[in-house]
Amino acid sequence: MTKTLPIIPKEIEQLIDKNISIANREAVPGFTIDGETSKDLDDALWLQPNPSGAVISVHISDVSAIIQPGSSLEAHALSQVETRYLATKNIPMFPHELSEDNLSLLEDKLRLTVTIRITLDDNANIKETSLHLTHLTSLKRFSYTSADAALHDPSSPFFQMLRYCELWAQKLAWKRQDVGAIGLSSVGGVNLDEEGRILTTPLYHSQQIIQEFMILANTAVASLAENHRLPILYRNHTASAIAPKSQELIETLTTLGLPELVRQKLQSWLNPATYSPAVIGHFALALSAYTHFTSPIRRVADYVNHRILKAVFIEGQDSPYTLDELEAIAKHINNKRTEVKEQRDEHFREKRLNETVNILRNKGKIENLSDKEFSQIIKDSLRVSKLDKIVPEAISRIGEGNIKPVDLYYLIFGDYNDLEVLDLLKNQILDYLEEKQVEATKIIQIAATTNQKTVEYIEKTTASGKFAFWSVLERETTAVPGIASNKQAAKHQANYLLIEGVLDQSLVPLRFIDEDSLQDINSKTHKIPIETTDESMSDLETEEIDMELVPSAAYQSPVGYLHETLQRLKMKRPDYYYHQVGNGWLCRCQIEWLDEPLIETEAIESSKKDAKTNASLKAIIHLEKFVVEELSD
Repeated sequence: MTKTLPIIPKEIEQLIDKNISIANREAVPGFTIDGETSKDLDDALWLQPNPSGAVISVHISDVSAIIQPGSSLEAHALSQVETRYLATKNIPMFPHELSEDNLSLLEDKLRLTVTIRITLDDNANIKETSLHLTHLTSLKRFSYTSADAALHDPSSPFFQMLRYCELWAQKLAWKRQDVGAIGLSSVGGVNLDEEGRILTTPLYHSQQIIQEFMILANTAVASLAENHRLPILYRNHTASAIAPKSQELIETLTTLGLPELVRQKLQSWLNPATYSPAVIGHFALALSAYTHFTSPIRRVADYVNHRILKAVFIEGQDSPYTLDELEAIAKHINNKRTEVKEQRDEHFREKRLNETVNILRNKGKIENLSDKEFSQIIKDSLRVSKLDKIVPEAISRIGEGNIKPVDLYYLIFGDYNDLEVLDLLKNQILDYLEEKQVEATKIIQIAATTNQKTVEYIEKTTASGKFAFWSVLERETTAVPGIASNKQAAKHQANYLLIEGVLDQSLVPLRFIDEDSLQDINSKTHKIPIETTDESMSDLETEEIDMELVPSAAYQSPVGYLHETLQRLKMKRPDYYYHQVGNGWLCRCQIEWLDEPLIETEAIESSKKDAKTNASLKAIIHLEKFVVEELSD
């Protein structure tokens, strides 16, 4: 990684001791809202409502008035590109003595500022933008928490001001979303930042105010520069060639339903944002021009833009940078940001993988993982080829119904060192999905998005008019279709059968699909309960189960035990058929031997799961007798 240039300590001392001159600067009121622990406070706000709209003033620390061109401080900033925030500390672009004190808009401290004054009409359209040299003594340093509290406290001196800010922030958000922006919005159940990346933590109301006003200021400045054909460091964001149009993209993300699917789609559809003196536009924010101007303490692009815009629009001079110099700076910033991101990702990847290896060595640690930690461990287990280690806990969570579709995706499509472990897991997964076939569809959606696999459907109709679907994955499918009276149910069942085929490695090319099953709607592949009867459960005889005949190993999971036993005997998995009986369910369990019926049991219970469990228990008893008889022969 390239090293940043050193700072000459004497320059810092000179700036700390330097007296601030506020000559020819307008005094402006304002307050700051930042994170609880933030110290490098770049920006402050003020709002003046009027009969036709409002005037929003964003006051930005005038860093370029303090940092001298050509100084080691500037060279260091250009080299480092931005402040890096780590878990326990930060590595500032400008030294702590400056970034957290002399440059920071601290409460009750006189600071030099550049003010962007934006006049809005009642519909939040920008009517006028102007830049001013100002000085600010911040009236209040709010954290997001304290600002949110003041928003709901009429006794606060800032209550009315914050209410006005909240109102206009909402107007700005609505206006942006009306034109199809996905940045800083909620799509598909997840919150996105200005570049369409998923935010993992909820936003405070006051945080949304700050975001809207900063986007407004950056947009106003970019439009001002673009209208004057002025090269600055524009912030460009584009969609990939495969991405749909904005409105179609939003509709697609909204229907996905799973945050993981939304994340995967966005990663494949959106390119990283970059800096350039050429205007391309900002896809996520649906803007023709956008830039960064509001954070010159922590981003060098903002610092460079301050120098340009102050020179041209305030001082009436030419830009201090040639086009070639701006292109070189933009290229350096883009490369440095990519370099830092790759280094950071690699660091956390290695850290996670080391933690994963340690956890997988300790069964107790695996059992105590939270749902989120367990999901991450499954993904990381794939990378260190230790997926087998997670299987016992996965089976336990599947049995409890405490498993996510994305977890099942990794378990189904992962590689295993021990095929017996896979067989054990396979039975648990298929039993779980048989009861929740809608989950199978979610898993196939994840497969299509995560691995860019091609998933298609072949739709037919049975002789009796039912829906029949084959789910096709990479040009392979199941021999028989999913069949149901309901179209969605048939599709869910087709995806369940597809997953069964993936696990059994029994998928076939499209030319081998069996359309004969369309003539026989009662084929064994048809496991969706479609029949009902007026008989009540009490009208049907139920056979008591003699638990003394059931092996103790089968008590915890009769269905799983039955599958394991049949697997050891080299026999096929049992078939289960369901029949609705009044408010309950009858389950029939059938086991074949050499393609001939061997065992058939029935059980009636209030739920399908309990009926399946008891039918399996009865089958186990018969199977034990069969094995004894075979051995005695």
